[in-house]
Amino acid sequence: MNEDAIAAELLAALEVAVLERRVAGKLRLIGKPPDWFARFRPEARSGSGSFSDALGSPFLENFLVDAEGFWAANTSGRLKSGLWTEVGPLGSDFHMEASAVCVGVRKILLIEYRGVAHKEMQNLLQSVRSRSLRARETKRTEKPSSR
Repeated sequence: MNEDAIAAELLAALEVAVLERRVAGKLRLIGKPPDWFARFRPEARSGSGSFSDALGSPFLENFLVDAEGFWAANTSGRLKSGLWTEVGPLGSDFHMEASAVCVGVRKILLIEYRGVAHKEMQNLLQSVRSRSLRARETKRTEKPSSR
């Protein structure tokens, strides 16, 4: 297995879809799509690998406006979108985060599936909220009554 094939398999295993922005409004899938991406956009299975209109996502369309400025500056590092949720064609939620990256003159868009991380964060936040409510309730009930 050559290095390119290893890199493609590794990114798919890490649940990262790699797309390239060649012209405005067009994204091309690079390498093998992760399983979640094929569920999110079933047309990825067809093998054409070309998508338009930011995958039909208003959030991603908005992020791509910022990404174009990042790519035009040919900056190192990456520009992250922040976590967002899209509903897939079968009604299931997909929690994702996109990153714009410059690789030479190529405009690369990475989309990471964050399902497990999103659930862990929700559980953590709920736990903190619950503890805070319990602490408030304990303080309220422990206050000495004024006579």
